[in-house]
Amino acid sequence: MAQSFILLVEDNPDDMFLACRIIRKVCTDEILVARDGEEASELLRRMEQEGGHDRIRLVLLDLKLPKISGLDILQFIRQNERLCQLPVAILTSSDNETDQETCWELGVVDYIYKPMTADRLKSVLSRGGGHE
Repeated sequence: MAQSFILLVEDNPDDMFLACRIIRKVCTDEILVARDGEEASELLRRMEQEGGHDRIRLVLLDLKLPKISGLDILQFIRQNERLCQLPVAILTSSDNETDQETCWELGVVDYIYKPMTADRLKSVLSRGGGHE
């Protein structure tokens, strides 16, 4: 069976370090990291074209990203025929209610406020990114 991935889209090095550390403790998935929205968009497009998108088990997506916002990445995922079923969990410091409502409407599996706790992230990972 092919290796599955957790795609972490995060521009803050401290949050990236913490998330990677928690992921490695909880699961054996490989971690792909995109440091801005443009990098995430390119990675998702490439995986879709090469057929690797079905190996993404979960996308952990920061909303406030350079170049392309996390919300734009989430909308891209949901509008793409091959990517639309990917489970996405939001990681954010934003308490903007409109952002949160939009994310829930777009079918995120969780909305995690930063600073994230290990228990909260472990909970999302142990659920398999929303796959019960």
